Amino acid sequence: MTVSDGAADGDDTGALTLDVDHDLSGVGSAQDITVDFTDNAGDDTTSTTFDITSARAPGDPATVYIGEEDVDLTALPGVDAGSAATFTGESGDADGSTASIGDGAFADITEANNFQAGGYDSPGATGDTDRELFVIEPQVTDVTIYSGSGTGGADVTDGSIVSDEDTITIEADWNFDAAESVDIIIEDEDGLEVQSQLSGTASIASSGGNTELTGVDELDTGEYTVTVEGEDDLDGASRSATFTIRDEAQSISLSQSTVTQGDTAVATVTGTPGEYGLVRISADDLDDLDATDASAEDVFASTGDVEDRRGTDALTTEDDYVGAVVDLDDEGEAQVRIRSEYLDTTTVDVEFVELDAPDTTDANVEAGFDAGEDDSAELTVEEQSINITSAPSVVRIGEEFVIEGTAPESDDVKAYARIDQNYVPLVDEDDDFSEDDVDSNGEFSVDIDSGSEISLPDSYRIAIVADPVDDDGTDYLTAANQDDEISSDVYSEFDTKATTTVRTVEGDLTAQLSSSNIAADVGDEVTLSGSALGQGDAVRVYLIGPRGNFLDASGNSQAAESIDVDEEEFDEDYDAFTRRGQYTFIVVGQGRDGDYASDIGFGGDALRSDLTPQQAVEIINDEYTGAGVDDQIIELTLSAENPSLTIDDFTTDGQVAQGEVTISGTSNREDETTVFIEVLGENENVIASDEAEVNGSTGEWSTTIDMSDVETGTYTLRADDDEASASLEFELVGDVSTPTEEPTPTEEPTEEPTEEPTEEPTEEPSGTEEPTDEPTETSTSTPGFGVIVALVALIAAALLAFRRD
Repeated sequence: MTVSDGAADGDDTGALTLDVDHDLSGVGSAQDITVDFTDNAGDDTTSTTFDITSARAPGDPATVYIGEEDVDLTALPGVDAGSAATFTGESGDADGSTASIGDGAFADITEANNFQAGGYDSPGATGDTDRELFVIEPQVTDVTIYSGSGTGGADVTDGSIVSDEDTITIEADWNFDAAESVDIIIEDEDGLEVQSQLSGTASIASSGGNTELTGVDELDTGEYTVTVEGEDDLDGASRSATFTIRDEAQSISLSQSTVTQGDTAVATVTGTPGEYGLVRISADDLDDLDATDASAEDVFASTGDVEDRRGTDALTTEDDYVGAVVDLDDEGEAQVRIRSEYLDTTTVDVEFVELDAPDTTDANVEAGFDAGEDDSAELTVEEQSINITSAPSVVRIGEEFVIEGTAPESDDVKAYARIDQNYVPLVDEDDDFSEDDVDSNGEFSVDIDSGSEISLPDSYRIAIVADPVDDDGTDYLTAANQDDEISSDVYSEFDTKATTTVRTVEGDLTAQLSSSNIAADVGDEVTLSGSALGQGDAVRVYLIGPRGNFLDASGNSQAAESIDVDEEEFDEDYDAFTRRGQYTFIVVGQGRDGDYASDIGFGGDALRSDLTPQQAVEIINDEYTGAGVDDQIIELTLSAENPSLTIDDFTTDGQVAQGEVTISGTSNREDETTVFIEVLGENENVIASDEAEVNGSTGEWSTTIDMSDVETGTYTLRADDDEASASLEFELVGDVSTPTEEPTPTEEPTEEPTEEPTEEPTEEPSGTEEPTDEPTETSTSTPGFGVIVALVALIAAALLAFRRD
């Protein structure tokens, strides 16, 4: 409360003026509120009245914003002051929902009251009346930061200003200016607010308006975040942008400090927003270019920020340069691409000068060429290089091999082999030259056929040349020069090359059959497989039948087969065995020269049909052997027989003990042929059964049958593969009886001499020799007792002989 003397000068009435402050924020709407003022004695009282109303009454229809509080909606039908009201959603996110308020004169449009963006009918709406209440999500839609006073300066939103800039202007747009203004908050990199350090109003009253803040030059360098948000209830609606205060007004930096000649580097320059700058390079650093030549401007690419490229051909300057004029734009930054292919292989100074005016007139550019640089950066340009990253040391003649590597900033590479004193261009297996385009990351891959120029076993120096052009300008990638051998002198003129040594050796051919015998005329197959190292992309196979006829894999007569080689291996299934007898496979590889000595059966001479098997084999061997022929030949034989199946004897003297029993046997059927095994009892009823598969490479099969629960007795084991069968009878017993071994005839005679003679010399020193089967105490024997002993021994020997019989 404030008390003041309200009387005029000379007035002695003693009148006073009272100013009273009272917090009414918790009071709802009210009309004609009476305030009484009474003195302490109660002798005098005076009164006054006032109304409490909402700060905002949008009318009918009403537009409100989520988050607003104390909005007067009593203009809407069915909404009264001091009374609750419910609204029905009819559109948008609000469709199908309801929202409520507690007091129509002080409505809270909040999510707590279930308000959502959309249109609502008021409680008093009748029939198909239009929606009366529109609820909108509050948003700050745009924030723009300008350098200097007003919006005519450079737009530095998310950009930068120099540290001596005093003023920034902030402009904002939002969709709730009917309800609130917005506040501006500026935070440094530590999250501390700094707007209080600036002069000016840190708020904007109307959408689309702006405010100027001064004293920015007193802030530290770094990045600042400008946030615009609702000033009261709607402070949840916000939008942010940044600006950076930097130390230096002009600077230059490079995307990379070292490049290979032919590569590019990007120069980024910063300066005063809205001005122009000049990026320049001395003419002394140009590679075979003169700055007075207009083509020198090609050092700089015509990128988006480049306004003009200039050499000194049409300018009068103190120093020779080539340069690019760039627009620093509102952000005070520009970029230009530098092409190092036009620069010497040295360290180049790339300089930046901010021009006096934002234009490309001769006078302005000349002044930039003559001025001292504001900043500079060093760019080191290295010679082009080529590297071999992967190459075999040994290859088999006839194979195609690959050499990989990198050649950054080169366009193409080509492979040569040094033979004698010349370099011979190499080819791949398709007889195309061994060349490759260098891809975007500088890598290449060259395919080389070892069966062409390097087909003799030896060590070869393989050279990979990038962009092969000699001093006379001859391009060895063009069609007219592509197959030219080059001398060592010409080779030395190539700028970019690398070498590796590759030793070529004779190739190798192997072949084998999955089985050495097969069942005839039942459709069984054998697999012919092998490896073909340095034998080209296919091998030839001649199959000769028991009657001298030639067959292919399917049994077609008078035909031969060419089998593809995949990753140096091949295989083919044959089922051409309709007759019993011997079949001969002849496998032929093309050797190191990449050609076959004969084309018999493959477009050359036809295969004859009137031959014996021996003649057919000899003819094929003759075709691929002889002087100067290096084809490799392998001969394999296969025996085709009637289907057969055997069972190995798994019994002990015809007996088998209850439990798990291993059954095995042999078969001449193809690999994985199923053998059905059954244990048959009386009347051939099946007691137990199982299946086994034939191992084609060994001709064996086996399985285990559990006969633990089978009663003892006599059974028959039968094996059948649908083409052949075998059986074996056995007795199943609890335990197999093992015959007791009798002593061998030599056991008795050998034991007696070892015991008796050792004591005789000590007992009878007389030297009289006694029979070895006599007792040692012969001197005390009863007369005639020796005859009895001999008789007993004779009887024992007779019994032993009888037992053996």
